[in-house]
Amino acid sequence: MRSIMNPKIKRMGTWIFSLQGKFIIAASICILCLTTAGNLFFLLRESRLYQQDLLNQCKVLAEISRLTLTNVMVYNELGMMDDHDLVDYVDYFIMNLMERDNRVQYVEVLNRQGKVLAHSNISRYGEVYHDASIQDVVDKLQTTVLEGLHNGKPSLTVTTPLNIDTKCWGVLRMGVSNASVHKSISDLKLEIHTITGVFWILSLIAVSVVAKVLAKPVRQLTSAMDSIRTSGDFAHQDFRFNERQDELGRLQNSFLWMLQRLWEADQEHNKTMEMLGRTEKMVSIGRLAAGVAHEINNPLGGMALCFRNLIKDNTENEKRNLLIEAVNEGFDKIKRIVDQLLDFSRASVADRKPLNLNMLLEKVLFLLKYDLSRHNIEVVRRFSTSIPSVMVDENKMAQVMINIIMNAIHAMDGGGKLTVAAGEEARFCVISIEDTGGGIPSDILPNIFDPFFTTKNVGQGTGLGLSVSKGIVEKHGGVLEVENHPGEGARFIIKLPVEDPADLGLAVEE
Repeated sequence: MRSIMNPKIKRMGTWIFSLQGKFIIAASICILCLTTAGNLFFLLRESRLYQQDLLNQCKVLAEISRLTLTNVMVYNELGMMDDHDLVDYVDYFIMNLMERDNRVQYVEVLNRQGKVLAHSNISRYGEVYHDASIQDVVDKLQTTVLEGLHNGKPSLTVTTPLNIDTKCWGVLRMGVSNASVHKSISDLKLEIHTITGVFWILSLIAVSVVAKVLAKPVRQLTSAMDSIRTSGDFAHQDFRFNERQDELGRLQNSFLWMLQRLWEADQEHNKTMEMLGRTEKMVSIGRLAAGVAHEINNPLGGMALCFRNLIKDNTENEKRNLLIEAVNEGFDKIKRIVDQLLDFSRASVADRKPLNLNMLLEKVLFLLKYDLSRHNIEVVRRFSTSIPSVMVDENKMAQVMINIIMNAIHAMDGGGKLTVAAGEEARFCVISIEDTGGGIPSDILPNIFDPFFTTKNVGQGTGLGLSVSKGIVEKHGGVLEVENHPGEGARFIIKLPVEDPADLGLAVEE
């Protein structure tokens, strides 16, 4: 389950941090915040209007009831209606009022002392309320509306004086349910939330479409850059973008212009690196010249001695044959040395083929035999017999090995031990060249692969050897690393990827 979820989580994380994802998320949050704020404002305004409307209706109802009951009180005081008729009329008025308006929860009429003269609940007749709000209405002769609960339900309590001018006979109190207002507000909330949800979903879809359209050219540019970064090839990339007249169009044009400049710069860089490589190779050939001359000089001296003996007339046939054989061996040795030097010095055309690195190392060590022996350096070979062949340019890889070994020879000017190893490690062929010199100073270690960086005296080095070597190894898909042991020596490691030559239809060199 975890293996299934991880790719989904990874894709989700990638989408969230993409330009399209950020735009959609930001736009969605803005829309949600704006609609929430608008809804809150609208609901508060509508709630106030509902409450105010109910309050006004309650005041109108109270005023109409006050006028009617005040007239009855006047008739009773003038003797036109006795107390029994007054009570009957008030009861009838209360019953009629509650029948006509089902929002009215109760109605009660009290005298100035708070005694109940009439009530919608007949059991409350004769009760005396010691309520300060009643006395306050009697004193101020003003209608009051209080919000509260009646039988657990929201209610407005309306209290109005029964008066004419300063003459007051009592108060009328009624409870009006505002449950309908709460229900209307709840229905309005549900309606607004539904409309908001639909609007938000539609807006999200619209934003997603717009974001996809806006992000498309950016994704094309990103894909183009990823393609270049993956392949590293400017020449064979064919990027086609739709013509645009906006900022993205200018960005596309700038990208194509930059790509053209990068391709031109890459071409110049390749030419420069090739020239630097040839320059460093010529320097290496110059370094090998003394050793090769010495290797050739020895067999030439022997051959000259043999010729002097051969021209003597009294040389025996058996001895003559031995001298001729010695001369032939000298010629073969000279030819072998010259052939290897010519192989190394010829211009490379990046001819990659399956190669056994053990054989290449032996050739390089043979070329450097004189330099190694002249500096009293012992060579230790640790070659794995099962090392696979790798696809390399023999000439260029030989240049890398010669550069590193020559540096090691210079580091062990007073003698030492050179350990050359070759083996396989995690689908890489690994070549290790380790010396017992003084190591590399820590302050210059980060710069050893920089072009033209050298610690040698003028005329002893160009500063290109390790830089060119690193470039050659990386072009073969490998890496060149260094392990430094100050005071004990340095170890250079070349890692080249293993390729199966059988998959390429090529023969493997044994």
